[in-house]
Amino acid sequence: MSELQKTEEIFEFDNKIRKKYSKITKLLFLIGIILIIWFLIVFSGVFFWNYGYNWAGISFETWVLIISAILGIFILFEILFYFRFINLEKQIKQKSQPAPEFIDGKHVHVFTHPKGVEGGIFSKTYVEIDSHNVLRLRTLMISPSEIWSKNETKEIEK
Repeated sequence: MSELQKTEEIFEFDNKIRKKYSKITKLLFLIGIILIIWFLIVFSGVFFWNYGYNWAGISFETWVLIISAILGIFILFEILFYFRFINLEKQIKQKSQPAPEFIDGKHVHVFTHPKGVEGGIFSKTYVEIDSHNVLRLRTLMISPSEIWSKNETKEIEK
């Protein structure tokens, strides 16, 4: 499997996780809003309407503890989701960068002229920069269009 395929799989996995976590986050947010509204109803029932501390099934203090614990768990999940995304982004950056190349224990830096050209025939010239680094100059000698035009001409002559 090539590096491009691995990177593509990581992107697809990242998108699936983002969609899944997005749905979970929306659900947690909705439940959090419902719990806060319920807390306000219990609070107003106890302090404004004088229903008593146990009118909602359990005491007001217990509701406060339960809602605080649930919201704390939701916040913890969101923090875990955030760190998971940071970790995925680091993995994607690492996978998208080419692996460093070494020749005789020296780090090879590659410069291609013209930039972004793929295919064709290149000359490779190695220039030693220092005891730890080597520069590889790749220069386009024959472009891909010239190669294809020659091959097509030969096939037509046959």
